[in-house]
Amino acid sequence: MLSMDSTLRPMSTAQVLDRTFHLYKNHFLLFAGIAALPPAVILLWQASFALLTFVPFVDRNPVSAGIAFALGIIVMAVGYLAALSFATGATVYAVSRVHLGHTVRIGESYKVIRPLLWRIVRIVISVAVRFVGALGIAVLVGVAPMALLRVIPPSLNPANSVLVMWVGGTLVVAAVIACAIWSLRLYCSYQLAVPVCVLEKLGAAACLKRSRFLSKGKGVQRILLILFLCAIFTYVLAIALSVQILIFAALGVAGKTPGLAVPIVIWQYLASFLAGAIAGPVVTIAVALLYYDERVRKEAFDLQLLMEAMGEASSASPATAAASGAIG
Repeated sequence: MLSMDSTLRPMSTAQVLDRTFHLYKNHFLLFAGIAALPPAVILLWQASFALLTFVPFVDRNPVSAGIAFALGIIVMAVGYLAALSFATGATVYAVSRVHLGHTVRIGESYKVIRPLLWRIVRIVISVAVRFVGALGIAVLVGVAPMALLRVIPPSLNPANSVLVMWVGGTLVVAAVIACAIWSLRLYCSYQLAVPVCVLEKLGAAACLKRSRFLSKGKGVQRILLILFLCAIFTYVLAIALSVQILIFAALGVAGKTPGLAVPIVIWQYLASFLAGAIAGPVVTIAVALLYYDERVRKEAFDLQLLMEAMGEASSASPATAAASGAIG
C-alpha cells in the first residue's frame, strides 16, 4: 500500500537522507545484492591479474605483457561500465518499488532493467564526457595564461610586472574556481537522468534534458550535498575495512613475514569489494528519492499517484460487485 506519510509529501534534504538509510537498513540484502555487481567485476579482474602472475607458461616479454595488460584494462573498463549502469538502473527500480510500498527481488530488478541497459550506458557515458569536458575547460583556463606568459616576452618594468602577475594570477584562480563550480553543477544537474530513464522510459537525450529541468533551482545544491555526504560515508567505510592493511603496512609486516603478503592482498581485494557493495547503493537510493521529491514539488506527482490509486480502486469496485453477484 502507498503510504501518505512517507511518500506523498515534499521532503527536506535531511528527510531524504533519513528515508534513504531507512530503506537501506530495512532492505539491506536487496540493495547490497544489486550493488555487488560492479565491485564483483573489479574483483574478478584483480583475481585474474593476480593469478596470471603465478602462471609459469605466461609470456614474460615486456611488449606482449604490456599489450595484454592494456587489453585487460579495456575489457575491465567496458565490463565495469556495463555492470555499473545495470546495477544503477536496477537499484533505482528497486527503490521505486519499496518506496511506494511494494515488494521486489534482485532478479526482478535486473530483469526489468535489461531492455534499458544500453540507454543507461549512453546516459552514463554522456554525463561523464560532459563532466570531463567541463573540467578540461577549468584546467585550460588555469594553464593557458601561464603558457602565454612564457611565450610573450615581458615589456614592463619589474614593479609593474609583479603587479600584473598578482592581478592576473588572482583572476586566473577565480576563473578556475568558477569553472570548477560550473562543472560540478553541470554534473549534479544530470544525476536524475537514470531515474527518469528507468521510471519514465524516455530516450537518453530526453532523460538528460528532463534531469536538468527537475534539478533546476535548489535541486542541484541538494544533489551536490547528498553526493558529498555519501562520498564521506564511502571513504570512512573503505578506511574501516582496510584499517588492518594500513596497520600491517605501517609495521612492515609483509616485509618481515613474506607468507602474509598473499593474505594481505586477498583481504585488500575483498575489502574493496565489500566497500563497493555496502556503500554503493546509498547514493543511488538518495538520488532516486530526490527524483520523486522533485516531481512532487514541480509537478504535483503526489496528486497524480493519488488519482491513479483512486482510479484503480474505483475500477476494481464494479469488478468486485460483479463477482459477488455471480457467486450469489
